[in-house]
Amino acid sequence: MSYQDVLLRFRDHVLSRRSVQAAIFVGVLVLSIALLWWGQSHLPEDAFVKHGYLGVFVINLLTCASVLFPIPGEAANIAAGGVYTPLWVAAVATAGATIGEMTSYLVGHMGGRIFIQGYERRYVQAQNWMDRHGMAAVFLFALIPMLVYDLLGIIAGSTRYPLMKFILATAAGRFLRCLIEAYLGSSFISLLPLP
Repeated sequence: MSYQDVLLRFRDHVLSRRSVQAAIFVGVLVLSIALLWWGQSHLPEDAFVKHGYLGVFVINLLTCASVLFPIPGEAANIAAGGVYTPLWVAAVATAGATIGEMTSYLVGHMGGRIFIQGYERRYVQAQNWMDRHGMAAVFLFALIPMLVYDLLGIIAGSTRYPLMKFILATAAGRFLRCLIEAYLGSSFISLLPLP
């Protein structure tokens, strides 16, 4: 039995059960609440400011590396834009986000067809769409904040879309998005009255 057969059986017999899906959802929710509580009680209030651009990089790396589990990282870019130079925030956030987005591409490249089985018709439509629109599609999906980007990354990897084109289009879309977020933070801070 190949590893693909094992993964398919696991997906069909374990992950497809509603009780398992509910348990995973509750587990992720409890873990998120626990991490939030721990962070608020154990990290100093200025932890984000203290870590500066490295913090922006790591937050974007982690938020984009979480395939199909949406973790909002936009707030970090907006907040950092109010504290640091927006152009540098966008550059550092883009680097972290682009590296993080490689996870969905790699999931698709290494076994994306396993996740797509049962959705072949939609997969063929998405593949045709990628063939027609390519870099423009990757750029647009990287620019707009939505969960669908992970699916696009999986499709790009499973269809063996050229990695360098994927990276360049992702970086271009993420840079523009992160720049907008950082300037939003900068603009918002400038509207606040100084003490």
